[in-house]
Amino acid sequence: MTVEYQLTKKKYYETFMQENENQPPVKVLGQAYYEEQQKEWYDLSLIRLAQGEVYFHNQDFESAIFKWENVNGEFKLWAKKNTADAHYELGLSTLAEELYLSIETDSKVLKAEIALKLFSLYTDHNNIERAYEVINELVASQPDYPNVTAIARRFYEEQEDFNSAVELAVDECIRTESLNWFAVLKTYVDKGYTANFIPNYFYQVMIAFYKVDQVYFKQLVSALWKQYKSQPPYLAWIKTINDIFLNIEVGLYDYWQEISTLYQETYTDLMESDHSVKELHEVIPNVLTNWLKITNKSRALFPSAAVLSWNEKFPSTIDTITIENAGRLIFEARNDIDGLEYHYKLCHGIIKWANENGLEVGHTFKWWVDFLLDAHTTHLLITGTNAATSSFVGSITEEKVPQNHETTFVFIHDEEESVQQIADQEIIPMETIDGAEQSPHQMLVEVKKPFAFLDKHNCSCIVTPSFTEQEAREQDAFKYAPLADGLLFVLDAKESLLDEERELLLKIKEHAPNTPVHFVINNMDSLYNQATIERITKEFEASIGADFPQAHVLAYTPHYVSSQHHGDLAQFIKANFYYDPNDVGVEERARRLLFFIQSMLKSLVEKRNQTENHLIESIKWNEDMLVRLNGFLHRVDDLEQEKASSIVSAYHGIKEDISKKLKNKIPRLLKKSSELVKEDSDFSTVHIELNKQMNMRVEEHLQQDVLPKFRISLKDWIATSNEELIASQVDIEEVAESLNKMYNEQKLTLACDFKVLDDWRRDVNRMANRVQLDEENILLRVNPTQLLLKGAGKLFSSILQNQTLLYNQYKKYIESQDYQDITESMLAKFFMQFNLFEKNLEVDIELFFEKPKEVLKETIEETQAHINENQDVLSHMKANPEAYYDPLTLFQLSLRQYELMVKATEEVHYNV
Repeated sequence: MTVEYQLTKKKYYETFMQENENQPPVKVLGQAYYEEQQKEWYDLSLIRLAQGEVYFHNQDFESAIFKWENVNGEFKLWAKKNTADAHYELGLSTLAEELYLSIETDSKVLKAEIALKLFSLYTDHNNIERAYEVINELVASQPDYPNVTAIARRFYEEQEDFNSAVELAVDECIRTESLNWFAVLKTYVDKGYTANFIPNYFYQVMIAFYKVDQVYFKQLVSALWKQYKSQPPYLAWIKTINDIFLNIEVGLYDYWQEISTLYQETYTDLMESDHSVKELHEVIPNVLTNWLKITNKSRALFPSAAVLSWNEKFPSTIDTITIENAGRLIFEARNDIDGLEYHYKLCHGIIKWANENGLEVGHTFKWWVDFLLDAHTTHLLITGTNAATSSFVGSITEEKVPQNHETTFVFIHDEEESVQQIADQEIIPMETIDGAEQSPHQMLVEVKKPFAFLDKHNCSCIVTPSFTEQEAREQDAFKYAPLADGLLFVLDAKESLLDEERELLLKIKEHAPNTPVHFVINNMDSLYNQATIERITKEFEASIGADFPQAHVLAYTPHYVSSQHHGDLAQFIKANFYYDPNDVGVEERARRLLFFIQSMLKSLVEKRNQTENHLIESIKWNEDMLVRLNGFLHRVDDLEQEKASSIVSAYHGIKEDISKKLKNKIPRLLKKSSELVKEDSDFSTVHIELNKQMNMRVEEHLQQDVLPKFRISLKDWIATSNEELIASQVDIEEVAESLNKMYNEQKLTLACDFKVLDDWRRDVNRMANRVQLDEENILLRVNPTQLLLKGAGKLFSSILQNQTLLYNQYKKYIESQDYQDITESMLAKFFMQFNLFEKNLEVDIELFFEKPKEVLKETIEETQAHINENQDVLSHMKANPEAYYDPLTLFQLSLRQYELMVKATEEVHYNV
C-alpha cells in the first residue's frame, strides 16, 4: 500500500499501528505524540496528520481541523486538503472551496483528489458549469486516475449531455481499447445518441474496433449504418465506411454477410434516390468495390453485374482488379434474384418518376406491365392474312374478329366479361369489339370473357392487323413480338407467303431473336384429300426452311372444331411456345419485361427531347402570336381613333352646318319682327310683347324648319356611322378568324358593342323631336337705346302726334340691330344637349371597341404568361439537365445490370 493511497483514503495513521494492531488508534497516536515530544529535536507533524485522520473518521471534524492546521513539512498540502474536507463535512462549503483552490502542488494524485472533491462540491450545490470545468479538465489531464471516466460518464448521462458522453466513450475506446467502453458506445449508437455526429468522427474508433474485436466492429458498423440511413449525412457515412473497408483486409466472406447485405441495400437506395449522378460518382465506385470485396462468391451475381454495368457506363471509375473479379465471379454465382419482381419494381419506379416529372407514362405501358407479369399464361402473338387470321382466332375464341381492321385485340380468359380500349390517355369501356372495326386509327382492345380453349391451355392471344406495306417499325406485330412468348403466322391454304410478308417476318426475327416464329396453314378443309394437305404442308416447310429453320407448321381446319383439331393445336402450342413458369421460362418472361422497360426508357428520353423541342416551339409560336396580338391591338386602337375622328367629325359637320345657317337666319327673323310694330301699338308695353313674339318666331323656326332637317341628317349620320362600325366589326372578325385558325380553336371572340348605336338613336329622337328654349331677353336688355325707347314710349304714348315718331324709331331700332349676341345665346341653348351628346361620342366609340380590346389584352397577358412559364421551365431544363437525365441514367444502369445477370445465367446454363 503506497503512501499516496493512504493519504487519499486518510489512512496514514495505519503506519503507526503496525506493532500495535490491537490498540485503539487514539491511544497509540497519543503515546507516539508524548514520546516524540520528549525528544530534544522533535517533529509532531506526521503524528498530528494521523491524529486528524482518526478524528475525521470518528466525525470529530473540529479536532481534526485543529490537528491538520498545525501540520508542516512534506504533508502540509495534504493536511490542508484534509482541512478543506472537514470544513465541507461541517457544511462550510465556501471555506472548503477556498482552501481547495488555494492548494498549489505538483502531485498528480493530490490534484486529482482536489478536483474530485471540488466536482462533488459543485454538483451538490448544483453549480453545473463549474462541475463541467473541473471534470472535463480532470478527464483531459488524468483519464487513467481511478473512476475519473466512470464519474464523468455518469455525470454526463445525469445531465443528459449525450454528446459529451459519446465523445468520452469514443476517446476511451481509442485510448484503452476496452471492450467495456466499446459496449457503452454501441449502446449510445443503438439509442440514437450519436445521430448528431458527422460520420467521419467515428473513423478512428471503428478502426480500433476492427483491431480489437471484429464482432464488435460489425455490430458498431451495422448500428451506425442503420442510424445514418435516410438521414442527411448518409452519403458522408458511405464515404467513411468505404474508406475503412478499402483499408482493411477481409476474409471468410460469410462472416461479412450482414455488411454485404447493407452494401446491397445502400446500392439499391442510391440507385433509387434523388442524388445526382455527379454525387453518386463520389461513392458508388467504392460501394461496388467494397460490396464485391466482402461478398461470398456464390452470392456475387448481383454486385458483379452492378460493377460491370457501372464500368460500362462510366469507364475507369472502378479499379481493374475489381472489374476482373466481377467478370470472373458473375459466372460462379447463383442467380437468386426474382427477375419478374425486380423488373416490376424497376418498372413502377420509372412510372412513378415519370409521373412526378410531368411525363406521365400512358395507360398502354401500364397495361402491358400487368399483362406480362402474368407468368402462368402463354402469350401468343397471332397475325397473318386477313381472312385466315380472323377465321383461326374465331375458331378458338368463338369471337368474331373484324377483318381489315387497324386494331390489335388481346383475348384473355376471365369469368367476368369486359371489352375496353387501352389508350395512353385513358381506358375506355366498350360494349362490343364491333366498334373497333370502323375505327380508322390503330387501337389496342382488351377482350375478357370465359374462353374455354384459352382457359384450358393457359393461353392469351394478341391478334394484330394483317401485314401491310407500312414500315416494319409501325406494324403492331413488329412492336409486340418481343413481348410475346411466340408468334403464330396464319396463312390460308390457298395462299402463299408473300415476299413482303417474309421480309417483315425476318425483320421481326432480327428485332426479337428470342421470340419463336411458327406457322398455321388455315382452312385446310378447302383441299380435297389428306395427301394434298400433307404435300402443301411439306412444300411450305421447305419454302421457309432457309429463313426459319426452327419453325414448325400446323395444318388446321377451323370449321371442324373437334377435340382432335383443338387437341392438335394445343399440342402444337405446348410443344413450341409453352414454358414452365417455375423453370427457366420465367427468366424468358423477365427478359421480355426487360425489353419492354427498354422501350419505355427510350420513350421517356424521346419525350424529354420532345418536351424541350415543344417548349422551344411553343415559346417561338407564342412570341409570334404575341407580336400579332399586339399588332392587332394597335390596329383596333387605330381603328377606334379613326372611327372616333370620322364619326365625331361628321356629327360636328352636321351641327356646324345648321349652326351656320341659324346664325344667318335668326338675325333676319328678329329684324323682320319689326313688322309686328304698328302705329297704333301701345308703346308703353310694346317692347314686352315684341320680345315675346321675337322669341316665339325663333322657336317656331327651330321646331318646324330646323329640327326636322336636323333629325333627318342625324339619322343619316347614324346610318353612316353604323356602316362604318359594322365595317370595323367585320375587319376585326376577319383578323380574329385568321388568328383563331392559328390557334386551331375559337380562341378570340371579339364582338363590339352595337348597343351604342341604339343609345344614339334614342338620344337623337329625344333631342331632335322638340325644342323648348328659355325666353331670350331681346328688347328688355338695359342699354341706353332701349332705355330711351322704353322711356319715350311711356312718356309720349299718350300724345297722339308722337305715335308715328315712336313707331318709326322702334322699327328702325329693330331692323338696325345685328343680334349677334342674341343669336349666340339662342344657339348655345339650342345646341346645349347636342353639344353634350357630341362630347360623349368618343367615350361611346371607346365603349364600342372596349370588349375586343379587353379580350385582346387578356389574351396578350395570357400569352406572355405562357411564354414566361415555358421560358422558366426551359431555362430550368437547360440549366439542370441532370435532374431529368440522371434518373434515366440510373434506370438504364439498373436495366443493364439485370441484362448482365440474365446473360451470365444463360451462359452458365448453356455450359452446363
